[in-house]
This record gives sequence, C-alpha cells and structure tokens, in this order.
Amino acid sequence: MKHLATLLLVAVYCSCVPAQSSDGFVLESQEDGVKIYVREEANGDLSVKAVTRARAQVQGVRQVLDDAPNYPEWVHRCDGAYIVDGGDLDDYVFVSGIDMPFPFRDKEVVARVEQGTDRSGILTRTITASPAAIPATKGRDRQEVYSGEWVITPLADGKVEIQCTVRTDAGAGLPAWLRKEIITGGPVKTIANLRRRLETVASS
Repeated sequence: MKHLATLLLVAVYCSCVPAQSSDGFVLESQEDGVKIYVREEANGDLSVKAVTRARAQVQGVRQVLDDAPNYPEWVHRCDGAYIVDGGDLDDYVFVSGIDMPFPFRDKEVVARVEQGTDRSGILTRTITASPAAIPATKGRDRQEVYSGEWVITPLADGKVEIQCTVRTDAGAGLPAWLRKEIITGGPVKTIANLRRRLETVASS
C-alpha cells in the first residue's frame, strides 16, 4: 500500500511538471495550431521556439519570409520593414520595427539573413543581429541581442513544418504582462498569421 501511494505521488508530480526536451526547451503553450516552447538563457535572455504545420510549399514560405515590406500584415506588432540595399537572395540585411504601447519606446531589429535549401528540400534561414549595419533610427531602441533560425521542412502530405526559434532580450525591463505578450503571445499570433497567409495563397 505504501509503495502504491508513492507511485501515485510520482505520477501526479510528473503530470504537473512541464515536459522538457533534450535541448532544454519547455512547452509553454499550444494555441491556434501553434506550439510555443521557451528556454531561459544567460543574462536574462529568452529563447522561444514556435512550431506549426501549413498546407504550402517550401518555396512559397520563402517568398513570404523574403517579402519584408509586407511583414506588418502578419508579423505581430511590426509597424514597418524593409531589406537593406547591397545584399543578395541568400544573404541580406533586413530592418523590422516593433510598435510598443505607450509609454514604452518602440524597438527595432536590424539583422542579417543567410539562407539555403539542402538536397532534401529543407530551407534553413539563420538570422543574426547586425545593429551597426545602418545608422540609428531616431525614437527607437535597437535590439542588440537577436538571433534566430527558421527551418521549413517539406512533408509527404503536401504540407510543410514550420519551426522558428528566436533568442532575444526584447522583454528586458518590461512589466511581466507585456513581456509575456511580446515574447510568447507574439510568436503564436505571428506563426498562426503566417500559416493562414500561406494556406490562403495555396487555395487561390
């Protein structure tokens, strides 16, 4: 009887502890077809991984991701974006503005994208902060810490798996409610919007 009680306690404990993957990510939420995982990093940074599936082709996903001027239509809180002159299709710098609620200053990401597709058709986009690539923008705080990776994997059923991982300190100094809205709520909305955008194009 004593052993049975111990087993029940262990079972209850395990059911309450968030599942952690081998890379340290913990499932934070599952909403609107998007799974969000988080991992605490050094210096108060946070890594967020968003995963979903969409009826689309890898090339179609790439076209949307490379279309920076239209980011405000689907990227949460983006109020403008563009690609900096001088790059090429597989290696370029982009700028993306982040609209913050009053009284907080708006933010800005300037980052380099390097991308390519392997023999199996998987598209990988590596994103690295490049805050010194262009002069500062008045009235905005430029993100010094920002890195990420998109992995778009073709599936056998005409769909793709979309996995986006971002490490940032965007929530530093913000109240808990806003930090959560930007760091974890934002990716849900962004990735869900991307999926709907892709599937609308695929069905048209």
